[in-house]
Amino acid sequence: MRRGMFLVALLVALLTTSARAGAAEWRSEQPVGEGGFQTRLGEVGDVECWNGEANRCMLITAGNGGVAPGLFAFDGSGWYRYSTVCGGHEGSIAWAGPDEFWTISDQQRGQEVEGAAFLRFAISLCHFKDGQVVASYGEPLGVQGSYLHMNAAACAGPANCWFAGNRLPGSVNQGAFHLHWDGSALRPVPSLSEPQSEAFDPGRAIAGLAVHQGSFYEGVQVAEGDVAVAGEATEPSFVHAIDAGAATPFEPLFPAAPVAYGEGAEASELGGFHLTDDGQHLWAVAGAGGPAAQVTVLRLGAEGFTQLPLAESESLQAGYQVSDAAAEPGGDDVWIGFKRSADTNNSSTPARLTRIHGDGSVDAEVTLPAAGEGPEPSGPAGPLTCPAAEQCWMATRFGWLFHLGPDPEPNHDPAMHGAVITVRPRDNSLPVVPPISLPEDDSGTEAKAGVAEEEELPPEFEELPPRRRPALLSKVEQRLLHGTILELTFTLRTKAHVQLFAKRAGHIVAKTKRYTMAKGHRSLRLRLDPKRWPTKLDLQAHPIKGAGSR
Repeated sequence: MRRGMFLVALLVALLTTSARAGAAEWRSEQPVGEGGFQTRLGEVGDVECWNGEANRCMLITAGNGGVAPGLFAFDGSGWYRYSTVCGGHEGSIAWAGPDEFWTISDQQRGQEVEGAAFLRFAISLCHFKDGQVVASYGEPLGVQGSYLHMNAAACAGPANCWFAGNRLPGSVNQGAFHLHWDGSALRPVPSLSEPQSEAFDPGRAIAGLAVHQGSFYEGVQVAEGDVAVAGEATEPSFVHAIDAGAATPFEPLFPAAPVAYGEGAEASELGGFHLTDDGQHLWAVAGAGGPAAQVTVLRLGAEGFTQLPLAESESLQAGYQVSDAAAEPGGDDVWIGFKRSADTNNSSTPARLTRIHGDGSVDAEVTLPAAGEGPEPSGPAGPLTCPAAEQCWMATRFGWLFHLGPDPEPNHDPAMHGAVITVRPRDNSLPVVPPISLPEDDSGTEAKAGVAEEEELPPEFEELPPRRRPALLSKVEQRLLHGTILELTFTLRTKAHVQLFAKRAGHIVAKTKRYTMAKGHRSLRLRLDPKRWPTKLDLQAHPIKGAGSR
């Protein structure tokens, strides 16, 4: 009897191994640029496909020296340029419908911070619909309502999207930075300007967002100095449920048993939890942020919220970092991209993948590119997505793409094949310079001494009005440099004293020196303060007596 059970178990193991061995394999599938050469896309922040459709995918990139930031689309026949706007570093994509999606993007250029370009990374949103950008959302840097860095995005339809990221500074409300789209308006939750008495959990940074069976969930990253929330007296909550209509929208979730994340490791040594859904389970996967922490997998399903014990494996060791996770729909396993402790973070590092199964077993490591295929090497593994069974994409950190499964049938949707999108609407992050207010030019007229305005002269004393000279100032143009420097160019008819005033609510908030300028084409520059942005500009010019035009 015992021998029979052993043979049955052996047969099952052999069949399982054979099935896995015969499964689809990963291969390089890189866009081809001008000249017929494969094009490295630069840093890819995210790759996502619409609900089960492997031929309707988008990726967002920060670009590189030869590729502009923006988005690329995949329609089943290959990747191609979709947009040259709304790209960015560490960007994210959330599909809201077959022809509608959102991106977390770099803020538009216009408010530059010299030497700190990273402050613009992943702090604005673009709303794409029917082949165009229908709206852009962003706020100025350094003000109370400034958006924080966002790490994750998810939509449950056109009228319900969440975006989340760094922990709030706590100056107004406690919690993490969230934006919620309800189909008509985008608002921060909690407020960035008005104190709210409710306890807004969590007090930690958000690393991942996902929709599971119609509900939103978020994975967090625990860090020293975080604000503990209700129920975290003994251990932190790594996953929260989101209910936009609740008084406290973010509910910490806890497995039945404490989470084990490495002998001697602290919770703060774990990386952020990446979330992915296979239809039956919500997976939450985190790698190590410290040498003692181990790869940790949590699952939410019909049996509740549990930790998945992982079998011993050479693929995953303590100290390995996880870049992303993606479950194949309808399956019971999850692909993860990871980096070994000794791997570097440059293009000399190979991309490493493995698959974790619902029974806790771990497949052998997959190293990409395969021998003799594609670029060698390609950089560490980056974002992952699996729109269908045996249909997955992985992008490396430096922009090389790898595909699991056969190419799907081409998608001919017109919204996927319009002209390349090159226009992004203005948003609040772009300062608006008010129009110039010029003084009335009376330099060519003289008052009629001794004659009241109402007085009518007899016909015999009527004279033709004096010929009016050309305006002292003409061809006035303005532009904003680096977001805060206003440059005016203009033409002076004659030598004059010139000064520019910037005013807000009747008060002067900035002004230039009073310059003496000769006639001709001239310019002025004035540095503006984003916290005291002017509502009126007044360019004053007064001709110098005796300096007539020649």
